[in-house]
Amino acid sequence: MPRISPSPVAGLAYGAASAADRAHFAPALKVSGGLLVPSSVHTLAVGGSDVGGVAVYATKGGATKSTTFQDQYVVQVVNAVAGPKASPRFFRAGSQVIALSTHGVPVAGWFQGDRLTLVYRTGSAPDLAVLAVGVSATPPPGS
Repeated sequence: MPRISPSPVAGLAYGAASAADRAHFAPALKVSGGLLVPSSVHTLAVGGSDVGGVAVYATKGGATKSTTFQDQYVVQVVNAVAGPKASPRFFRAGSQVIALSTHGVPVAGWFQGDRLTLVYRTGSAPDLAVLAVGVSATPPPGS
């Protein structure tokens, strides 16, 4: 699994989720099999410019404790948000394993304990891996 050590994201900020942010993440709940409980959705800005959104979900049950289950589940949820041809790839940043979509909407997803975090990016910057690592390092409030 590739390892990355991205530079920190300067000016990362969270705001109230827009209807568009909520709509981007709606497919995640549809494919969740009832295992996800919405916790928070925020708009995501870098340097004052809107770059996407972030959703954090609590998970139900003990099935999500298995690393194998988490890897398969995050692929399913990333594909739902990014599109059917997303074909996520995994990388490691420190001890965190993150899945990134390779096609469709740029989406990243990962588990931290019993929480699943999804990030989508609009436009072409910042780099999705860098953005995901930034959100992982500085989670949104209330998550």
